[in-house]
Amino acid sequence: MGITKWDPWQITYGGKMSDRIVIVGGGFAGVKCARTLRKLLPDNCDIVLFNRENHMVFHPLLAEVVSATVQPKDVGAPLRQLLKGVQCRTEDVTNIAADSRQIFYEAHDGQVRPMDFSHLVLTCGNTVNLSLVPGMDEHAFPLKTIGDALALQAHVMEQLEKAEVCENPEKKKWYLTFIVVGGGFSGVEVAGEINDLVRKSRKYFHHIKEEDIKVVIVHSKDALLPEVGESLRQFARVEMEKAGVTVMLKATAAMATNEGLRLNDGTLIRGGTVVCTIGTTTTPLIGKINLPKQYGRLITEPDMSLPGLPSIWALGDCAAVVNAQDGKFCPPVAQFAERQGAQVAQNIARRIKGQATKPFSFKMQGQLCAIGGKSAVAEILGIRLSGGLAWFMWRGIYLMKLPSWPQKIKVGLEWGLDLLFGRTLAHLKADRTKRICRAHYGAGDYIFLQGDPATDFYVIDKGEVEILSTSGEGKAEEEEEVIAILGPGDFFGESSLLDRAMRTRSVRARSEVTCMVLGRNVFTQISSCLIPLKQAVAKAAQRRSNMWLHVPDVRLILEDQKISSMIEPLPMPSVPVTQSVENVIAMMHESNADACYIVDKDGMLAGIITRSNLLAALEKAPLADPNEDLPVSEIMILNPVCLAADEGLATAVATMRDHDLKQLPIVNDKIKRVPIGRLRIEKIVSYVLRQMLERKRNQTASSTDNPITSQEDLERAIAKARSSPEYASRKTLEI
Repeated sequence: MGITKWDPWQITYGGKMSDRIVIVGGGFAGVKCARTLRKLLPDNCDIVLFNRENHMVFHPLLAEVVSATVQPKDVGAPLRQLLKGVQCRTEDVTNIAADSRQIFYEAHDGQVRPMDFSHLVLTCGNTVNLSLVPGMDEHAFPLKTIGDALALQAHVMEQLEKAEVCENPEKKKWYLTFIVVGGGFSGVEVAGEINDLVRKSRKYFHHIKEEDIKVVIVHSKDALLPEVGESLRQFARVEMEKAGVTVMLKATAAMATNEGLRLNDGTLIRGGTVVCTIGTTTTPLIGKINLPKQYGRLITEPDMSLPGLPSIWALGDCAAVVNAQDGKFCPPVAQFAERQGAQVAQNIARRIKGQATKPFSFKMQGQLCAIGGKSAVAEILGIRLSGGLAWFMWRGIYLMKLPSWPQKIKVGLEWGLDLLFGRTLAHLKADRTKRICRAHYGAGDYIFLQGDPATDFYVIDKGEVEILSTSGEGKAEEEEEVIAILGPGDFFGESSLLDRAMRTRSVRARSEVTCMVLGRNVFTQISSCLIPLKQAVAKAAQRRSNMWLHVPDVRLILEDQKISSMIEPLPMPSVPVTQSVENVIAMMHESNADACYIVDKDGMLAGIITRSNLLAALEKAPLADPNEDLPVSEIMILNPVCLAADEGLATAVATMRDHDLKQLPIVNDKIKRVPIGRLRIEKIVSYVLRQMLERKRNQTASSTDNPITSQEDLERAIAKARSSPEYASRKTLEI
């Protein structure tokens, strides 16, 4: 953004001279600013409001949508009905040119178009950032929009329906465990509402017990609701625990997986629902503005204009506005946003008239938070209230704060009916046909188990998985056998989908894993019309067939041997990923190495370069910056599949066969992945052939010592062979 000196700039619009004021964002601040401007300015001044959705979301009531206390549409006020005399548009504003006083927006046809402005108001808030915690983006429900609340409501009801018919007690409890991350206002309110909904709905389900239900709040600080006083914090915790909510304080979320939430101390909270109320980030538009920021929020002048840009204003959650009342930055809450919106409108009117603007100053009126069970905590004008009285006050104040009278009447009626009748248990199963998503798993998590129904096809984006074979249900983990390792770019789950059969193998995350997941219908449609995918799936199915079926003797030789018995030294010392391709080629040439292992700053395996990869340097070199070296990361095989020294040779052979590898990196640990050597297929084959020849010699010698001279001798020999462990193992494999 360039910096320009402000002057009273008029724009010709509609055949007459007029000011155009553009507002980006339709939240509390943007709506209040637009309403106030329309009252203060003449009709020939155009006011244009851009907001992605055509309604304003009343965020304090989203938790009530989750619990079906309030209807979704009643929480969203249509902007066109709310803002008379204001042009409302749903296009995305993509950029700002301050020097030419233009914004750029993506129009209905996908083309980027400009729009002039005399004043620009930025009140576009922030956006959800679930990626702060691994797996949250894939497995957690955010609570930012009406769509989020509706999706969570449908999911909660679906969990109840599944639990009702589930015969496995542990799985039933998993369905009925709801984990809320964050103990601020949003987290406490949604946890209370979910707890209310599930426990009050239980009477309609015949096979759900009170002890099966678990609602957990995970909060990193030492108390809930840090914004209110100590006594109210303690009251909120005690009352929520009485209602059945488990409160975990000083607990930090480390990872969300398909199984639940893992904490920093390694504790796994198993549950089928994770709700995330933490994690926000700057919107792309605000991120492009090259001006000072405080935690991603634009720092403004006291009157909320941007430094050096008197015609551009910032307020609400995207702005760090200093409150003249106490000299501190304003908190990102609705009551401050509304006051800021009104004052920015007044300051714009003053500036247009050539008058001095005023700094923002406001004293917070109070805080309110519902904690479920017709109970709340409130702190208003220094007076602290809790319990039922605070709850009625909470409802009354928020009812009056709803932006339109139709909303106030509808929500008031719904709350009144909720006191007389039970809430509806009907829910819409939204987005059932779109089945392409991402999933995150922690090390050791099962992606699916042998015998599970086949519903999805998986493509690995990051990490590695183990393909496991087990002889039946109820087997201990140590009896499961790793038969292959898959890494980034590999896929699995295709055979059972094609055959419409149950899973014939279990799959477990070897490290932290992120997968792209395609549902059965999507996979079938894509594979049927995309020939390369169909061929790749067929080849993979052929490779993954039981390779030991026709060579059981080889399996018997390998199954008791560890990789450590055949590790060879690295062909050359490991090379840091920061090295250039030119240096790596020189080192490989000097040591006559056929491969080079690349490590990151922690010494862990990051990639591998073979002689074949060196050809890629010839393609990359012409495109590289002539003033910079070509980094080795440009041509290496990224995150190659590797095995640990203490794993079995049979697993190594199956993995090499599955990936068509002639050598395999060996690391000291499957999690830390520090390379210590390599395993070559030539050495394994040589060992197997020697063992087979030795066994054949022994069998020949044994048959010479004990010749079979009669039918009885033959029958005794057959019986003896069938009773041997080797025969039993071979028979099992063949079956």
